[in-house]
Amino acid sequence: MKNKSFILLLCVLFTLCFLVHCSPQENPSQKMNILLITADTLRADHLGCYGYHRQTSPNIDALASKSIQFMNVSSVINNTNPSHISMFTAEYPKDHGVYTLVTPLGKGHVTLAEILKDRKYQTAAFVSANHLSNAMSGLGRGFDVYREAHKMKVPADETIENALDWIRENPSKKFFVWIHLFDPHMPYDPPFPYNKAFDRDYTGWGKIFFDVYTMKAPADQYIKTPGLTNLQAETLKRISDGRFSSQDIIRNKVGFSDRDVEYVKSLYDGEIKFMDYYIGFLLNEMQKLGLDRNTLIIFTADHGESLGEHGIYFDHIGIYEPSIKVPLIIYIPQSPAKKNNSMVSNMDILPTLLYILNISVSSKIRQHFDGISLMPLLQDGTVNVIHKELFIEHANNLAKLVKNKDYKYIRPADGATDSTDSFVHKDEFYDIRDDPGELNNLRETKSLENTPYEEMKKSLLDWAGDTWMITKDEKAFEQLKREQREKLKALGYINN
Repeated sequence: MKNKSFILLLCVLFTLCFLVHCSPQENPSQKMNILLITADTLRADHLGCYGYHRQTSPNIDALASKSIQFMNVSSVINNTNPSHISMFTAEYPKDHGVYTLVTPLGKGHVTLAEILKDRKYQTAAFVSANHLSNAMSGLGRGFDVYREAHKMKVPADETIENALDWIRENPSKKFFVWIHLFDPHMPYDPPFPYNKAFDRDYTGWGKIFFDVYTMKAPADQYIKTPGLTNLQAETLKRISDGRFSSQDIIRNKVGFSDRDVEYVKSLYDGEIKFMDYYIGFLLNEMQKLGLDRNTLIIFTADHGESLGEHGIYFDHIGIYEPSIKVPLIIYIPQSPAKKNNSMVSNMDILPTLLYILNISVSSKIRQHFDGISLMPLLQDGTVNVIHKELFIEHANNLAKLVKNKDYKYIRPADGATDSTDSFVHKDEFYDIRDDPGELNNLRETKSLENTPYEEMKKSLLDWAGDTWMITKDEKAFEQLKREQREKLKALGYINN
């Protein structure tokens, strides 16, 4: 009897062991939380971890020091909504169809949030710009919570506190949280002490202009300041009575000197430092909750910003490098830190995440991906290139470019002239090895013999097909509420 009981016990134990080891188990990587932080209008070269001389980003730098940092990253487009849509769909703008701030993503495109929601993630988004509302972007799909901006520019402290409130309420749930921060976007107006972090004693025209432009002071306070030029005084009057167009800033029709420009750059850097402080606060709070051990963190930007390069001031029009080079930092718990110099794109984020999380999607979804997983670049050292060429498009489809590691070719859209926008590209070809500032257009200054100009031009034309018409979506713009139009005007996206 005892022998039979013993044999029965062994059978039960064997069965239990079999069930434990042979039943489907969730991959540990699939249990990771995901935190995506996108900074609006953040050029990579104004962060310490990308070589900047100012201490703008100690917390982002600390994150980079224990993460995978990609050093040569381009955005697919120089505009907030279509760039984020490309991150969430892994598609070029010509394929998802969005080039403006007023066209929501259409049906037939599956987003990262939808994929993760289908895998039982709790999903929440906290955005800091009004034009990323679901109605204007279509990015709310797949999110359980989509907290929209209640004003033109929500500061980082408010957005991050809202996100932390949600995280604290859901600490044990597998989550995907997207935090969008808008601080480095014009108008640059960092709070004290960040507004004085890098140019404390300056009192010139740049400060006067921004004090009035950001409504810190009335125009009357400065209108009779000794030394103001007629242009500068008239600019203050036009701001005061509502006749001023932010487009005048972009082409410096307001009389900024080189010294004024340096001051405005310090405000831009102050916005980055303010944002960085609250990113550090967010990461510290997550560590207190024990979430740093099982949360994958991605930090990137939608596009950069021109700070006077090519005569473009404090905006991201044009698809020169300052407007398209962005950071990309991926923190994977318990993984070694690395730096990679390969040419990659922000639309590679979605397939990279799916690779890390071991999530498969149907061929129907994957066939739309233009982005490629970056993980093969980091594994055994045998893969050094995943994009031999990258294609980049301009907001409103005003231009397109193709670039490889050595050269860059830009072609304007059909019918693009100075009357269609405040800046228009020409046919441009650059040797970005010897001319990283893109100052010497080889189409105008040098024979194109012994260059890949013809091959790259053909590659761009073949890739773009018939998508060369300017896209402004005026019908969608006309349907915007007056309040939304005023917010876009204040941000410099439309003129009077």
